[in-house]
Amino acid sequence: MKIVIIGGYGVFGSLTARLLARDGHQLWLAGRRPAQGRALAQDLGAQTLKLDIDKAPEAVFKVAPDVVIDAAGPFQNYGDDPYRVAKLCIAHGCHYLDLSDSASFTKGIAALNNKAKAAGVFVLSGASSVPGLSSCVVEDLIRPLDEIHHIDIAILPGNRAPRGMSVIKSISSGVGRPYQVWRDGVWQTTTGWTDRRMYELEPGMQRAGYSVEVPDIALLPEKTGARSVMFRAGLELPLMNWALSLLAKIRQHRHFELPDIAYSALYILSKALYPFGSDRGGMQVTVSGKRGGRNLTRKWRLIAEEGHGPFVPGIMCRAILREHETINAGARPCLAELTRPKVESAMTDLEVHTDIVDLFDQRNPDPKGEMRRGKCSGNSGRQNLNPASY
Repeated sequence: MKIVIIGGYGVFGSLTARLLARDGHQLWLAGRRPAQGRALAQDLGAQTLKLDIDKAPEAVFKVAPDVVIDAAGPFQNYGDDPYRVAKLCIAHGCHYLDLSDSASFTKGIAALNNKAKAAGVFVLSGASSVPGLSSCVVEDLIRPLDEIHHIDIAILPGNRAPRGMSVIKSISSGVGRPYQVWRDGVWQTTTGWTDRRMYELEPGMQRAGYSVEVPDIALLPEKTGARSVMFRAGLELPLMNWALSLLAKIRQHRHFELPDIAYSALYILSKALYPFGSDRGGMQVTVSGKRGGRNLTRKWRLIAEEGHGPFVPGIMCRAILREHETINAGARPCLAELTRPKVESAMTDLEVHTDIVDLFDQRNPDPKGEMRRGKCSGNSGRQNLNPASY
């Protein structure tokens, strides 16, 4: 397929491009400064495309793509016409995917549903770790449950994951800001980068997570019927978590916008601390409920080794394009578009390992055993996917 990736030489855009290049797609890496992407394009056998989506977004169709992937962001800053690229894709009969983690942006794209259906194209927002991947996992975990009490999702990257300014802005823009979360069957107000909780991704690998507003918070309560839906993210180094926690406390009381110099300072701090920590990160999805009158907790865990965690946001786009003929036309948030095994099959050339653990209530033991495990992993070809290679 002919694919244009907006922001294709940024952090997540470039890694998505590497995955899609391995699948044989014809790629254009688009952005305001195409010279910055020429080395990557040459390495991937791709091309560059000069594109300013604020001033002339229609330039993306000079190459007549089959699919446009917006990996630029931050999507919460897309202004008065946030869906201009998606609307142009519909008008040109072109499929559209984005890596949005903005709750309002991802939910709002459904307004284009009728036009996308009429054009026979799919327009999916949030085809990334959240809500794309996370919702596929949730859908799989809740299947055997009669009641769904609690959904808890956490993303906990290693400190040596590559990061750009858009990533810094996406994380820090919500710090200290109030938002609505579905907890105990009612909408409650919480604050970004508070509500700290420790997660054990595997024995000896503990990370702290903090409340973050993502599309899952707004979309999964209605889709699943769960009584609570929580999402947290955390950084590996306590110093960086402490800095963001402090910022959250200050913004709670003073309600100010961060100037560009503050984003730059956070970016410089993150780069200065890059040599510390590790290149191991993880993601965890936990669902608690009842099956046959018994309490059951189901936990899906992902561990990424050797710096391969930053590839995970691009996995959903890769999996969808492998199965593009099965994706229904229409504009909507990217929720459970594929089964969990199909998404995990798009990770087999990464140093990424996943498993599922079922834990029954200890007070009501299962005569057949209290834990059941399933595992899938991939680790072949990883030398060609090292983030340091671009």
